[in-house]
Amino acid sequence: MAGSGPVEEGYTRAELVGVYGVVYRFGGTRYSYGAVMLLKGEDWGEQVLPIFIGSAEAEAIARAMYGIPVQRPMTHDLIVSMLGALGVRVEKVTIDALISDVYTATIVLAQEINGEVKRHYIDARPSDSVAIAVRTGAPIYVNNQLKRYARSESELLKDIEEAEKEGKI
Repeated sequence: MAGSGPVEEGYTRAELVGVYGVVYRFGGTRYSYGAVMLLKGEDWGEQVLPIFIGSAEAEAIARAMYGIPVQRPMTHDLIVSMLGALGVRVEKVTIDALISDVYTATIVLAQEINGEVKRHYIDARPSDSVAIAVRTGAPIYVNNQLKRYARSESELLKDIEEAEKEGKI
């Protein structure tokens, strides 16, 4: 697979299951739109890690997943083009931790300089990391510690139904 590198200890290879739009209801008439990105660890069975992201980020990921063209390069396309022009490749992205209800991620870049590979570790949001990984074919890895936040897809659907009944979404 493009960009494959050794798995870091404590991480599992993951696949992007998809991105799904959600609408949150606050009070009677106030709404907010967002999305959830689902990642599945290689050895997680039917468990998926839900990461809530913005609707613009979800659209960027979906466009890359489904090959939906745009007239002009979007931000993630521009970043990938710039990296390519500089001779830098995306080696992998990692979803690292959940700190104060915010997921953290790292984009690992590799650049060959005078016959040696230099790696750059870029702190990033999971949504941006995945949007870039999808565009470059770079593998996604999830810290094994995050499996405790994974849920079965059927449990997620049940939670969504309950939230709808309670008027939360």
